[in-house]
Amino acid sequence: MDPPSGKTEPPTDALEGVSEWVLILGSDGVVEWSNRAFNEFMGLRGPSDTQWDIRQLFPTDADAVMDDIREVIETGQLRSCIVRPVQGMTGERKVIRFTALPRRDAGQGNKSIYLCGLDITDSVEMEELKKYAFTQIEKNIEQFAILGDHLRNPLTAIIGLCDLLEEKEVAAKIQARAREIDDLITRIDRGWIDSAKVRNIIRKYYDIGAAGTHELVARAIHEEYIELQKKNGAVPETNLSLRSWDELPRRLKESNLRQVEDIWKTLHIIHCTIGLSTNTREPLFEFTDTEVEFLSEREHEQWMKERLKKGWSYGKVREDQQKIHDCIIPWAQLPEAQREKDRNAVRALPRILGKVYLKIIRLE
Repeated sequence: MDPPSGKTEPPTDALEGVSEWVLILGSDGVVEWSNRAFNEFMGLRGPSDTQWDIRQLFPTDADAVMDDIREVIETGQLRSCIVRPVQGMTGERKVIRFTALPRRDAGQGNKSIYLCGLDITDSVEMEELKKYAFTQIEKNIEQFAILGDHLRNPLTAIIGLCDLLEEKEVAAKIQARAREIDDLITRIDRGWIDSAKVRNIIRKYYDIGAAGTHELVARAIHEEYIELQKKNGAVPETNLSLRSWDELPRRLKESNLRQVEDIWKTLHIIHCTIGLSTNTREPLFEFTDTEVEFLSEREHEQWMKERLKKGWSYGKVREDQQKIHDCIIPWAQLPEAQREKDRNAVRALPRILGKVYLKIIRLE
């Protein structure tokens, strides 16, 4: 039997007792039910304490959150990796990673969602500590480079003074030891030069905050996209996506992150995953022809769904202003040239991941 109009029966005791936040939200953003963990953070006495609007939790980002909620309700698809800073009624601040799921048992269609929140405040603080540690390590490496120069100057003088010694055998031994030290300093210099590229990669890509490795991959894919578009003659004036990751609008960043999330899911279907690469000389991962075909077709289907959801439609001639695209057709009907383009994008994935010291691993 459905609950009375305007009321929502609470879920099971299991949801009430979990440590993560669990809320039921209507399409208007009103909290219809919330579990104990959320109530305690907000200083509420119970789920019926007061009618509460989710916008109060995100005063500076309320419109964007409501867009996410409505999208989940309309599409029936979950959204994950929604990272937001929040503040409780007592002033306590946390960083929460939310997952929004359609509520299919709402009684009158998908008019509400489950919003689950995981407290990642400690993880975010740890990220800040890692950034600080990296900065200190980089400073220490720079000091080693400076120290090498300071050591080399007196070392050169020692080698020169040895020529003035009458005991040539002793002088030769001193010079031999001095040259060993000089070789060590040279190795430090070479290590400094070789580490520059690695440090630039870390500085550029690993400052990724709470979104984790998903953003790391998204950044790499975005840079690959920029390179390809520029080769084809595109310019920022005609393509607003041709800007650095940090300058991208939030909606484009989240679109890229959703694409990366789907890459993870798709790789698991073919029993693969993404891991760290510690050896830059190892051969790049290669998909089988069957895997390339499967991944290409799936990526095309996901791209087509996203376009249709945003109001695009099929037309023989592409018109971006009118949201008309000639590729919004099933995979089997795509021209072979377009299908090969999608296949090449799949084949390029291991190389793109390699740029940020990641690799694809078979789970077998």
